[in-house]
Formats: sequence, C-alpha cells, structure tokens
Amino acid sequence: MRDITELPHDIFLLVISRLSPRTCVRCRAVSRRWHEAFTSEVASLLLLRWNFPRCRELRLATAAAALTASTLESADIPANLKAELADIIENPRPWFSILADVARRYYYLNQAKPRVIEKLEMTKNNRQKMGSLFSFWPVAPWSRFLRFLDKTSDFHHPDPEWSYSQEDGLLVYPAKVSAENDGYVYHIIDLATNQQVPVPFDVRSKHIRRVRLASGVLIIEWAEALPYHQLNALEVVHRHFVTAFDVIRKPSAKWCVEFRSEWEPHFLGLPLNRSDRFFSTHTATHYAVYFWQPNRSLYHIEPIEQLAVWDISSPSPYRPSANPKADKRPNISRTTSLPTGLWNGSSKVTGRKLHEVAGSEPNSECLKTVPASTTTTGPRVIRRMAWRELDFYGVRQRATPQLRGLMLDGTNLYVIEEEHRWAEGQHSSLNPPRVHLVRCTGIPVIPAPPCPESSSQPSYPAAASSTGYLSMTELANHTPTTYTSTTSNDPVHGPVWVDACGADGDVNMSFCRRVADADGLLPTLTDIASLPTGDSSLDAQTHLTDPLRIRSSSAAMGWPWALAESGPRNAAIGIGPKIRPGLAPCWRHEDFPYLTVTQIVDFAAGVRVTARDCFMLETMSVHVRPAVSVEGTGSPSDTEDDAGRRRRSNVRAHARCKELPFPDGMWSELMAKGHIAGDERWIVGEDYEGRITVVRF
Repeated sequence: MRDITELPHDIFLLVISRLSPRTCVRCRAVSRRWHEAFTSEVASLLLLRWNFPRCRELRLATAAAALTASTLESADIPANLKAELADIIENPRPWFSILADVARRYYYLNQAKPRVIEKLEMTKNNRQKMGSLFSFWPVAPWSRFLRFLDKTSDFHHPDPEWSYSQEDGLLVYPAKVSAENDGYVYHIIDLATNQQVPVPFDVRSKHIRRVRLASGVLIIEWAEALPYHQLNALEVVHRHFVTAFDVIRKPSAKWCVEFRSEWEPHFLGLPLNRSDRFFSTHTATHYAVYFWQPNRSLYHIEPIEQLAVWDISSPSPYRPSANPKADKRPNISRTTSLPTGLWNGSSKVTGRKLHEVAGSEPNSECLKTVPASTTTTGPRVIRRMAWRELDFYGVRQRATPQLRGLMLDGTNLYVIEEEHRWAEGQHSSLNPPRVHLVRCTGIPVIPAPPCPESSSQPSYPAAASSTGYLSMTELANHTPTTYTSTTSNDPVHGPVWVDACGADGDVNMSFCRRVADADGLLPTLTDIASLPTGDSSLDAQTHLTDPLRIRSSSAAMGWPWALAESGPRNAAIGIGPKIRPGLAPCWRHEDFPYLTVTQIVDFAAGVRVTARDCFMLETMSVHVRPAVSVEGTGSPSDTEDDAGRRRRSNVRAHARCKELPFPDGMWSELMAKGHIAGDERWIVGEDYEGRITVVRF
C-alpha cells in the first residue's frame, strides 16, 4: 500500500473523518488518485454531514429527499421554497463542489474574516430637486438618544433605502442604472447567482418613504411629489400609497416581479416632515401600519394615534394613485367593526356602548356589514384601532413614545416597545426604567379558522373604555380562550399577550432575567422544546413557561436558540426555526452596558452576527453554534464543581461557542444606517459613502 487511497473504503472514511474539512479539500491537489478519492460523492456528502449538518445546502437536500414531485405540490410551504426544492429534485447537486464552498464559508466564519467584500452603487438620492429621478424621504425616527455623563450615542436610526429577505436571499435596492426612460430604479438581485431583475415601479415624481421585502412580497411605501392640499399656513399634505409586488421564483432560479395591489393607508395623507411618523410591517397576506401625528389643535395636547391592519391577500388591478377623484374605486367589503366614532378616532362613543359592542356576538345588531353583492377583491381593512383601543391594550404612545416596531404572524399583531435609563431627547420617557426595558404586546387581530369547540367557551372582551376594566396583569395571566371568530368578517376576540424583560442588574451582573449563570444552564429547555408547533396563535404562546422564569444564556449557545420555534414542520421543509414574535427582544441588552444595535440570526444554520455599541465603543461579532451536544451528567473523572454544574443542567449542555470579533473596519463598512441583514453566506449593510456592502464568507 502506497497511500491512504488504497485502503478499504470504510477504513478510508474513518481516516478522513479525523481530518478537518479544509484539509480534505486541499488533499485534492496532491495527485490524480487523491483527487478522485476526495471528490467522490459519498465521501463529500459524509464530510458535509459530519462537519456542517446545519448548512443551507444540506438542509435543502434533506428536505428535497423527503419529498416527491406529488407531495411537494401539495405541501404547505412558501411558493418560492417549493420552486427551489423542485429544482433540487430535478437537478441533483455536485457534493464535491458544495463541500469546497461550505468548508471555505465556515473557515472564514470561524475566523470572523470576510472572504470577499463587494460594493453595490446606489442611485443618488436627490429629494430636494423637483422632478429628480430618485427621491428617498425616510420616515423620521423618534427624537431620542443616549447620554451618559458627557458621551452620547444613537438610540434610533433612519430606515435604509434597501431591504433584504432572508427567506429568498434577495436584495432590493435603488441600482445605479440608466433608467431615465422608464423610471425603474429599484432592482432585485439574487446574491447567490447575481441575477438582477428590475422592479416595475416608476419612481419619478414620487418620494419613497420605506421599502421592505419579506415573505415573497415587496412593499414600497411612497408619497406623491406634489402636495394634495394645504393643512395650515405652514404645512401641506402629500397623499401616501402602498404598492405591493409578488416576487416569484421560477424554475432554474429565475425571478420575476409581478404587481399585486395598491392602496392608500391614510385617507388624508401626511406632511413630509420630521413630526408625522408611521411604522409598518407585513406578511404574505396582511399589512399593519401605525400612525403617530402631533395634534395641531389649539385645545388638545395628546398626539393623534391610529393603527390599522389590512388583508392584502387578494390582488387587484385598481391603483388609487391614478384615480385622484376616487370615482372609479371598486366597492370593497369592510369587516364588522366597532362604532364609526372609534374608526375615525372620535371620542363621542361612551365606554358602556363600546364595552357592549366588544362583548357582543357576531350577529349583533350593533355590527355593520356590506352585502356580498357589492364586494370585490383587493386590499381591505380588517381592524382599526384609535386612541381608546390602544389605551386599553396598553400600547398608546402619547407624547413620550416607546415604540420600536411592529410584527405580525398568522393571527396576531405585536407591538415592540423599548425604554432606556440613559435616553434623552424630546420623546424620552418622564419615568425611565432602572436600566433598560423591552416589552412585547400581542393583540389578536386576524381572524382564525373556526374551531368546533369554541361554542362551549365564553368569548373574551376585545375592548373596553379604559384599562380600568381589566388590568394588564389580569390580561396577561388570563387563561386564553379559543377565538370566537366564525367568518372572516367577524370581530376577533382573544386575550392580550404581554411579555416584558427589564434589565435591572444585580451584584452578579446578570442584567437580564433570561440570562442564566456563567455556564449558560437552561433549566426550562425541556418546557420550551415541548411547545406545540405549527400554531402561531396567542393560545399556543401562553403555554410557554412564565416569562419571568425563562432563563437562557446570553451566549450564542443559549439565547436566542433555546427560545426559537422548532418542530417537525420546519425541519421537514428545511427552513429551520424562527424566533417567536411574542417574545420581548431582550437580546438588545444581553451584554449591558453595550446595546445590541442590530443582529442577524440564521436559526437553522446556527449562525448569529451582532453589532453592539457602547457610546464610543463599537464591536461586531459572529457566533457559530457547534453541531455537538452532550447528553447526561458528568463523568466520574469530573471535578465536584463540574459534575455539579452538569447535574444542575439536567437536560442538555450544548457545546459552547466562541464570540469572535470582526476587524475594526467592518463597522464603518456596514453600519452607516444602523442595520445589517444576511444569513450564513453573507452580511449586507451600508457604508458611510452611501454604498451597499456585501461581505461574503
């Protein structure tokens, strides 16, 4: 025997299993015989399974192997993922090439070094010039910043001009192209294949307010360049619109963008200033928006607040922006709602009347409906909440707003709020927390499918005249009941979900109630892992252990992995778990006094990238969760302390992973807008010169 390639195949596999993946790839260059042995499909696939079981390529291949052409067609998975799995089934992948790519990727990830840094030029933003090709006028963030002694730091950042979808690996941005003829500035680029597709949206004579790509749907929020009417002597109002596009994956990784619908989120419009603000979020079927406007009346001080949830699942060719007189607007059915006064934010509705409507049955005479003959497809409002309802749910912002953002799932809307002890500015709190507080309030707003057992359970009041009817503690601890919704036009009844996490701090420097001891022991991991899956309702989420008792580690092996959704459905289709939207974002203060400005979490791959800021101290780190886990208690050779720690875990002690810092220059390359995106393959951010940076591993 001259070399290892002449060994029996099983022994050869035992030998290469002791080698690092990078070494196995480099062995291909030794000779032709070694190249043939180390590029075999069997050896390459086994090396991937041994070393990188969480990599994206292996997850997709495993999901495709578990499905056939017939079962894939009927599978309840996103359409774009379904098309990708169909390509994998028809065209098997070369494992020897994939092994080299994945080994190189994780080598650079584990070194916290970029392999390649790419720059994408964006069209110059010129919002001051009338008739310019591209005008991006972002919604102003809250006037809050952090101050400690003589040091200051940003607490809010403006929205970027681009957006990234982790589900599809797509980036939408205003490309620097010659688009004077058609105005199609925005392009979608597949970062895996570098294929670019223009978005059929003319940006001329428009002010783009926000762009967001998620769940296979591209949302562009924009305002007309010319004012609609005069608000007062100093301000004018511009009509605002939302345009939705379907981003569809075709065979052979070809992408197309198709218009879905357009709607007007605010009946009057908004001024283009730094005072009127709105926050929004969307899924494939719903869109939620919250408006906060200063009250311009001489007799009222409190700002005007309203929140609306739209059903955008039905496409419609109607464009309200092309019909200023609204004489061609089709008739759209409105959901049964609270009295008209509450829809319009009026205070003329008494608390007694409101409480009666909230507890009424769907066939009550108080509710109004539109005959089915007058209905048509298109976006429609399914829930509106004015100041009275927002006050009841405890999410009314008033003059000191705490809102950080909105989130949606299948049935609920989540309001994310945040306060900080060191926050100052016009919108800072008059009663700040001890250190740092994050809170998530979930409100059932989207009708759920009817449940047969719901008839035997009492309905839950959806609104009251004030929080005095039911305290927030009672609402949070109330035993959840099944929603009483029977059709899509019935009001949604259900309990409010409140999850708060206050980083109070103690002598042990554990600033978060979800942070365990230094070893990251997870005493409630079994409870979390045994949660029902496939149900994103509040009923399923309240089965979670008491939020005050959930304790996980601030290291990547604990938080946020232990608190993510998991289950057979996600594992079967290869998309992996996701963070539960009902949990407060305590990752913001996990390394206090550092503030985690933004993060990328690829749960399925076990890769996390964080960007933390502590005034003049800025750091970006990567966490790669190991594939190894140790079951049981300590061995007899362990010391008493080690064995005691392992016995206390009693469930599972995950192999710890290191937090590796990126080079110092990465912050200026990626964090100009305080936001990064990406997955295990790359990081997307913006530099201080206004260019998009793609860091590939």
